Amino acid sequence: MSAGRTLWAGLRLLDRQLVDRNGRMAGCVDDLELATTEDGQHLYVSAILSGPGALAQRLRRRRYGSWMRGVHALVSPGEGDPTRIAFNLVSDIGDHITVAADHEELGSASAERWVRDHVIAHIPGSGHAPE
Repeated sequence: MSAGRTLWAGLRLLDRQLVDRNGRMAGCVDDLELATTEDGQHLYVSAILSGPGALAQRLRRRRYGSWMRGVHALVSPGEGDPTRIAFNLVSDIGDHITVAADHEELGSASAERWVRDHVIAHIPGSGHAPE
């Protein structure tokens, strides 16, 4: 494992806005997934958790968070875990977190896609709205 940047993850990552490679909003960092190095001596951030149920899990509302993830799995089958964004996609850490992906590719935008496809799309005239 190569030497990485050391920072206070709670201060520098949690509750920051996620921005995609094109500068569009892509969610918020609700929680972090940690892993240990092979020698078991150090922790590192392996993924950002964002989207349905992730914040509820962090706030110890596990039942609600699990329910939100279950609902997401029902309405968006095949999308996998909507909350996990591999940390190797992070390209910049500043006042927001920039990820090297399009917001449509990220699970954090899955709730927005579902609302767009199943609610907004059925409103007369919604096809003329700018993106």
